[in-house]
Amino acid sequence: MGERERSPDTDEESKADKHHYCHSSSDFGITPQSSGRSSLVNPSSPMSIKKKNPKRQISDSQVHHQAPRKPSPKGPPNRKGVRVGFRSQSLNREPPRKDIDLVTKRVLSARLLKINELQNEVTELQVKLAELLKENKALKRLQYRQEKALTKFEDTENEISQLIARHNNEITALKERLRKSQERERATEKRVKDTEDELYRTKFSLQKLKKISEARHLPERDDLAKKLVAAELKLDDTERRIKELSKNLELSSNSFQRQLIAERKRAYDAHDENKVLQKELQQLYHKLKEKERELDIKNIYSNRLPKSSPKKEKEHISRKNEYLQ
Repeated sequence: MGERERSPDTDEESKADKHHYCHSSSDFGITPQSSGRSSLVNPSSPMSIKKKNPKRQISDSQVHHQAPRKPSPKGPPNRKGVRVGFRSQSLNREPPRKDIDLVTKRVLSARLLKINELQNEVTELQVKLAELLKENKALKRLQYRQEKALTKFEDTENEISQLIARHNNEITALKERLRKSQERERATEKRVKDTEDELYRTKFSLQKLKKISEARHLPERDDLAKKLVAAELKLDDTERRIKELSKNLELSSNSFQRQLIAERKRAYDAHDENKVLQKELQQLYHKLKEKERELDIKNIYSNRLPKSSPKKEKEHISRKNEYLQ
């Protein structure tokens, strides 16, 4: 029964305290709207405060709506449930209530200052994170360009290696052709030598026959003269063929020598170009390793920062995927 009698009076006392808190907060300017206006450093802070404390806004609105209610004329109740009807006791209770209001005001002001400090720290960390993300993005672009240039140089190196292999194949083919031409030249020289020996023997026999014909005046002189003319014609024909073969052999050997020299020169030029490109490729590898080291250092520093909200992480991952695509 004592608790049932105390409940309406305690409700009226709590409503009066809420009404007094509303007036005191309006006097000192520590309302949720004024705190949101004072923290304009971070534009997202008032919205975040409104989102985080919907119960507080509802309670404030309830305080404003419930403030005009007047307390009951019976007087404030005692904490033990005993209703005191004397005005002297109600006057004695007023100073502790003012002290409580001052304490709550100080606590609220300290909380608002702490909230503003934390919001400023959050904005500073967000600015630092945005700068680090921009720098990371620039480094990734640079890495992408260097990888693209590296692939281009690797393609050129592969083309140069293919060109060198093709030149080596051509050189081996020319060497094979030169070997075959040298074999043909040796065979032709052997045939020329045999022909010269035969010519020498024929001349010797011809001279011998001339001497015999002049000395003995044989009746077969006409036949021998015809044979001599035929042998001379044959000898002229063989000499002409020998000259043509030797000339063709000389021309073919000269042309093969010129081709071999040109191919060797091309192979040397390609080898020098390959050396230059390999040096450039090594320089690019060193630069790429340095940039990867810097990027790893930046990633380690960015991982040490406090983690953002899951929504921001999702946005960051989506932007990263768009950049990689």
